[in-house]
Amino acid sequence: MSSPPLPGAHRLGDFSAYRSHEAPRSDATGTEWDLSNNELTLPPLPEVAEAVRICGLDPNRYPAPLPHLLVERLAGQFGVARTQIVVGPGSAGVLQQLLLVLCTERDEVLYAWPAFDAYPLLIAVAGATGVRVPLTATGAHDLSVFLARVTPRTRVVILCTPHNPTGRRISRDELRWFLNELPPQVVTIVDQAYVEFDELDENDDLDLVHQRSKAVLLRTFSKAYGLAGLRVGYALADSEISETARKATLPFAVTRAAEAAAVASLDQETVMKERIAMVRRLRTELGESLGDLGLACPPSHGNFLWLPLGRSATGFGESVARDGIKVRVYPDHGVRISVGSRAAHRRLLAAARVTGHAAD
Repeated sequence: MSSPPLPGAHRLGDFSAYRSHEAPRSDATGTEWDLSNNELTLPPLPEVAEAVRICGLDPNRYPAPLPHLLVERLAGQFGVARTQIVVGPGSAGVLQQLLLVLCTERDEVLYAWPAFDAYPLLIAVAGATGVRVPLTATGAHDLSVFLARVTPRTRVVILCTPHNPTGRRISRDELRWFLNELPPQVVTIVDQAYVEFDELDENDDLDLVHQRSKAVLLRTFSKAYGLAGLRVGYALADSEISETARKATLPFAVTRAAEAAAVASLDQETVMKERIAMVRRLRTELGESLGDLGLACPPSHGNFLWLPLGRSATGFGESVARDGIKVRVYPDHGVRISVGSRAAHRRLLAAARVTGHAAD
């Protein structure tokens, strides 16, 4: 006699676990040549490394059920109430908390495609239905198309800016226009995982949280702060949304080391800005070098570049992989290349020089 299906299994049946098909990293490959994960390749700051070391001396101790110290620090950093902050295991973890409390099985969530490939899985876990909205030919959001896709079932819109994987940003004027046009029941989650790499002031969007109860800013310490392996992210939102989302937090989800590293990173603002400026310079250099090879990249505001290769994307990825370079391939769309070291860039450019691939 067969067992009854698990609740929500009909939503997850079309998905595999996130990136479960990928082989584990191998020391033989060397992470220096992995340009697929948008990681910061710079070593941790000494103060951050020391904070992690100290926390590692007593791993027998639980972290706080909720990371109150980091919440207090973020509240002061952004001039918001503590009740407006949600902290979790990376921005993906916080996004899952938000979707779980905002959505029911009757609801739809709109998001651009291609995009961060965890979006559809996280939406399905929340029991909602994902609705993909194609990017424009230049890799940008078409917010008018988003509005046309809104129905009475639409509960959440996810906008990623700067966008992963294309690096395009939504202008402040466009974003505010869009929020004003949405029906009042729709919550907009603005995924700003890469906002620190943009040339604009990341604090300019804080008024969205202060003035619009249905706008959420989602951020992470994984990218610009280089804490991808520690898993800590946060959201700034209306207190009602934040307080509800905190109820969906897995207890002890943010480790003591992750919290301490995040606080130490916030205390090193000047050095962090210098490191971010270095990533921007490397991004510009790599883009210009790829352009010299006939591989034109649109302007990017993240720590990566986008090659809109269309049907040639898979072939390009396979070709550079044979030379030891791993990039992120979006079949039939393009290739995302993370900013790495100059040595990794030289290896990539040498491999790309002989691929012969161009956009379709």
